[in-house]
Amino acid sequence: MAAGLTDRRATVTVALGYADADGVRVFQGTENGSLATEPRGTSGFGYDAIFIPGSDSSHRTYAQMTSQEKNKISHRRRAVEAMRDGLGLP
Repeated sequence: MAAGLTDRRATVTVALGYADADGVRVFQGTENGSLATEPRGTSGFGYDAIFIPGSDSSHRTYAQMTSQEKNKISHRRRAVEAMRDGLGLP
């Protein structure tokens, strides 16, 4: 789908919703990065083999990282942290 693109910038975003008697709240986590020109790595799933997170200075795809490395910078982690903060959880 991205073959031939010259601007390879990309953003991944995840949203977590929480609902209780007071209403619904949505918490987001985002990671800016770029798309690799070909799949690299064997870990993960989905777009992990083509997404290069901007916060990784070595320019590896998510699929080239260990689970621990990916989880430290993941947009999913950021969403969970935003939810914890928003709900006042430790």
